[in-house]
Amino acid sequence: GGLVHRLDTLTSGVLLAARTPEAWRAVREAFSGREVDKRYLAVVTGPVADDGDIDLPLRHRGDHVEPALSSGGREALTDFHVLSRSGDAALLEVRIRTGVLHQIRAHLAAIGAPVLGDADYGGRPHPGLDRFFLHAARLGLVHPATGSRLELAAPLPDDLRRVLGALGLSGGVD
Repeated sequence: GGLVHRLDTLTSGVLLAARTPEAWRAVREAFSGREVDKRYLAVVTGPVADDGDIDLPLRHRGDHVEPALSSGGREALTDFHVLSRSGDAALLEVRIRTGVLHQIRAHLAAIGAPVLGDADYGGRPHPGLDRFFLHAARLGLVHPATGSRLELAAPLPDDLRRVLGALGLSGGVD
């Protein structure tokens, strides 16, 4: 058993672990087979459409990930939907169909809407926020032992709730 996926450092939210080696293998296969529904909440700044699909291969460059404008990148697929807007900030629900390191952060920066507080990818700082605004809100998958649908959710931490209030953003947050 053990952890079956990872979150970027400073990302809060749902983290899934398996209790047995068999469950770990089954859930890892579900992640690899794109059978897990992964939903995040992110606050971005800059112009962003109401909805979008980002299909942009990514490659590692040291500790950074960047679009692979030529060959050599890993497939990376991200969808997003705006839940709320206020000024130049927007609260997004983001769904990733692949799982490349820093995928959400690199993709949103690539379309000109970096994650708030993410200095590595061009995000501006926000008073009282000592990390970037990215939260793994939900995971949906088939339970490896029972075969029933499993929906896991993590509430938004207080620091991120305060940022939403300060920015005048709401919607989609329980």
